Amino acid sequence: MAIARPLEPKLDTATASYQNFIGAFRKLWSGPIYRELRNQAEALPDQSSDNYASFEAHLARLPLHQLFGWLEYNLQQMKYLGAYGIIPMVEGQRAALEKALMQPVSDGMLRLATDIRLPDYYKETDFHHHPGGLRENPLAGIVYRASAGASGGVVGRAGLHRLFASEVTADRTFARVLDIGCGFGRSTLAFIRTGAETEVVGIDLSGPCLRLAALLAMDLPEGGRSSYIQADGADVPQPDESFDLVTSTMLLHELPADATRAMTAEAFRLLAPGGEVAHLDFLPPEDNFLRALYFGHSRRNAEPHMRDLAAMDLRGDFEAAGFTDFTVTPFDENGTAGSDGWRLPWVIIRARKPE
Repeated sequence: MAIARPLEPKLDTATASYQNFIGAFRKLWSGPIYRELRNQAEALPDQSSDNYASFEAHLARLPLHQLFGWLEYNLQQMKYLGAYGIIPMVEGQRAALEKALMQPVSDGMLRLATDIRLPDYYKETDFHHHPGGLRENPLAGIVYRASAGASGGVVGRAGLHRLFASEVTADRTFARVLDIGCGFGRSTLAFIRTGAETEVVGIDLSGPCLRLAALLAMDLPEGGRSSYIQADGADVPQPDESFDLVTSTMLLHELPADATRAMTAEAFRLLAPGGEVAHLDFLPPEDNFLRALYFGHSRRNAEPHMRDLAAMDLRGDFEAAGFTDFTVTPFDENGTAGSDGWRLPWVIIRARKPE
């Protein structure tokens, strides 16, 4: 079923120019400014990982590090809230966009909860500085989708989801996939495309994101093999052993440790024997300089639980839930692992439910 446009805001010349400027400045920030900061950091004392706290204090006093952090925070604010930011652009088209979002969704494709209890950590944080979060604004999904492709963001590369899905399914095709924290469905569609008969259920706490995901999927031939449910990853309204793969993309670092453990136990319940979990996320490097930028990103980008994830004994927690074959492997998100610019330390976290 083809959907009527628009499900994305119209981009005028001024807004496009403004967002392109922010994107160009991000490249300057993550390239030349990062490299000069790295050079200055190499001259600092306490390079050993045993002296991380002292090294971090030395780094924090460097003026260039202060500029690096200022740019990371403020470029994100400008992207959303500047004079030609995403929020003013979307708000100026609210009536047309809300009308488009109210199109009917195919039967069985979208299940929104009327009585869902949102976790405190979700209500208390506007992750990524997304204004107002993803909870209530009907246009939150449209804003989120626009932001994920805007301004050359570090995590906004469109190919990331496809590369992740391809790597997870390189040796096996999964018939039934659960995509936790699916957002507006980019990761869900990536897994649908890994098999001609693969079915994917995407779940998320955000009703606005799920409605957008379902409408976007309706516009694609393969989209009929997806469905979307508003639910917490720790309490999924699906039967035991009903999936072959449980996956998430950039979710674990947004969860408190207890929520990650609860979601891991729920994944074990939902997986058929021999099923797998595969999470794409990032963990802190051993290098003091890169570790400091990782934790700085947590503070500056409204990601308060990155330290929780870093402190967890993930192997122990997955094994306590019943999983085996736990692995953490580096992931090259877009052919940039060997580049000389700043990048998040991507990894794939995998484990298996015994037969």
